[in-house]
Amino acid sequence: MAEESWVFERTPKMGGATGEAFTNTLLGAGMEPAAVLAREAIQNSSDAQAGDEKVRVEFRRVTLTGAAKANFVAAMNLKPALTGRQKQLKLPRDTCLETIDDPRHPLTLLYIEDYGTFGLHGKPDKARSHFFRLLLSLGDGAKAREAEGSGGSYGFGKSVYSSNSRIHSIVAYSVFDPSLSGVDGRNHARAMGCGYFNAHEFKGEDYTGRAWFGKSVHKGTAAEPLIDQAAHEFAKRLGFTPRTKGQRGTSLLIVDCGVDCEMLRASIEDWWWPRLLNEELGLDVKLFEDGNPLQPPRPRKRADLRPFIDCYDLAVKRSMPIGAHQKAGSLHKLENTSLGDFGYAVVAEEAAADEGLRELLGTIALIRKPHMVIQYMPIGGTLPLPCVGAFVASSDVDDYLKRSEPATHDQWDPKSARLDELPELARAVVTAINQRLRTGLRRFANEAAPQDPKQDLRLKALEKLLGGVFKSPTSDTTSTGGTASDPITISFVDRPHIVASDAQIATAGSFRVALADDADRDKVKVAVKVNCLVQEDEGVSKEDSIDVMLQSTEVKGKFKNTAALTFELDRDSRPLFMFKSAAYPSDWTTRVEVHVEEV
Repeated sequence: MAEESWVFERTPKMGGATGEAFTNTLLGAGMEPAAVLAREAIQNSSDAQAGDEKVRVEFRRVTLTGAAKANFVAAMNLKPALTGRQKQLKLPRDTCLETIDDPRHPLTLLYIEDYGTFGLHGKPDKARSHFFRLLLSLGDGAKAREAEGSGGSYGFGKSVYSSNSRIHSIVAYSVFDPSLSGVDGRNHARAMGCGYFNAHEFKGEDYTGRAWFGKSVHKGTAAEPLIDQAAHEFAKRLGFTPRTKGQRGTSLLIVDCGVDCEMLRASIEDWWWPRLLNEELGLDVKLFEDGNPLQPPRPRKRADLRPFIDCYDLAVKRSMPIGAHQKAGSLHKLENTSLGDFGYAVVAEEAAADEGLRELLGTIALIRKPHMVIQYMPIGGTLPLPCVGAFVASSDVDDYLKRSEPATHDQWDPKSARLDELPELARAVVTAINQRLRTGLRRFANEAAPQDPKQDLRLKALEKLLGGVFKSPTSDTTSTGGTASDPITISFVDRPHIVASDAQIATAGSFRVALADDADRDKVKVAVKVNCLVQEDEGVSKEDSIDVMLQSTEVKGKFKNTAALTFELDRDSRPLFMFKSAAYPSDWTTRVEVHVEEV
C-alpha cells in the first residue's frame, strides 16, 4: 500500500499563485453556492463527454460519525497534517477541523461522480493534460481555444469544488483509456487530493497555501498521484464508488461540504433543464443522501420553469405557435452568419401568480451549445403583458458568445475584452443578439396585448378633429401613401429599390408631397422624414435604423438632420423628394417609412 501524505508547496523565489486564488474566483458570483456548484460541475462533466455516450452525473452526500468519521480522518491524514496548521491556514468558522475529535459531530462529504466521460487522462505533469488542468493549473483558457462547443473557457470552473469545501480540500479519482495516459499507455487510474489554502508561514518557511495529498516525491517538495491499484484502494478507503478499468470518468470528493442534494436538485433544474430535456444530447442526474436515492430533477413539474420550457420547445421547433400569445422564429442573419432561434410566450394569469416565476417575468433564457441556461436576461422596462422567452444560439456564434462570458458564465457581454482576440464580427454578433432579443420580446408583448375598443374609438375621433395638425405616418414599399381623409398626400415617383453602394447595397427612391383636395388650409409648414428600418424575421427593428439622406431641389427648406426637411407646403406645389440610405450588408432586408407632419 502506498504511503500517502500531504505536501505543502513552498513559495518559489519568483512567487506564484496562492492556494486562495483557486477558491476565491467564484465566491463572489452573486449566486447561491448550490447554483454555482450545479452549473460548473455538470458543465465540466458535459465538456468531458466521450463520443455519443450519454453523460451521467451522480451527486452523493454522506454524513460520517463515530468510527466511519475516524477512519476517514485517518485515511486523509487530516490530523495532524491540517489541524497542526489550523491557525496559519485561517479557514472559515465552524470547519470540521474544530470538531475533528468529536465522534458525534457529523462530517459531511459530497461525491460528484460522472460516467460517459473520458476521465482525467494525459501525463500528470504536462500542462495540456486534463489531470493537470483540473488540479494543478488556474486560469488556463486552453479549453476555449481547443474544445468547440465547450461550456468553460477560463479555467476557473474547478474552483467551484474547493470553494464549496469549508476546509478548501478535494480529492479526485479518475479512470481513463490507458492509451491516453501519457505514460507509455500503462496507467488507467489516478487519485490525488488537493488543498487550496491561504499563503502562510509555518516553522520559519513560507508556503503558497497549495497542498497535495498523494505520493511524496523530490524530498517532500512535490507529490504525484496514486495510480492504478493504489488509486482504487485509496478511493475505496475514502468512500468513492469503486470503478472498474472500463468505467471511465471522474469522481470528485468535496470534504466538509455544506450543500445538500435537495438544494442541488433545484439548482440543476434551474440551469440545466434544456439539456435534461434534450433527447439528442441527454443528461442523466442521480441524487443520493446517505445512500438513499432522491427524486431526480424534473423541470417540467416546476411551475416557474414551464413557460420557459414552452418557449424552448418553440425555439427548437418541437412545437409550433398556437395563437397570438406565442411566437417563434430566427433572428435575422448578420453578415450571412446565423444568430439563433427564439420562442416567446405570454404567461397565463394563474401561472404568473407563482412566486418563483414572478421574479423571472420579462426575462429570456439564454442558451448555447452546452445547453445550460447562461442567464435569465432581463429585457428592462415594463411590459403590457407578463411574458418570457428562450433563445438557442446558433453553433455559428457559439465561440463568440463563449468568449464574451465572464468567468462565472452568466451573461453575454459585448464589452468583453476577450472579444478583441476574435474578428470584428464577434462583438457585433453579441451586441446584435442582446439588442434584438430585448426589442423582440418588447414588440411581441405589445402586439399580443389586446386593444381597448373604447380607447381606439376616442383616438380615431381625436385624429379626425385634429387632422390638420397631426399626420399619421405613412409606411410604404407598396402603397402610394395617404388616405382620402388625410390633409396631406404622399405618392411615390420612384418606389424604394436596391442600388449598389461601396461593395454593399443601399435603398433609394423618390416621392412627392401635396395638400389633399379637401384640406381645410391653403398653406401649412411640415416636416418630411424618411426612415429605413432593418426588417428582421421577428419584425421591424426600430432601434437599428439606417441613416438616410433626404433632399429636394424644389423647396427651400431647413435641415433638421440628415433625414428630415422642414418647409412650407402650399396648395399649388407638389415638391419632389429624393432619398438614399447609407450602405448596408447585402443580406439585410429593409423597409422604408415616410413621415409627414405639421411643425
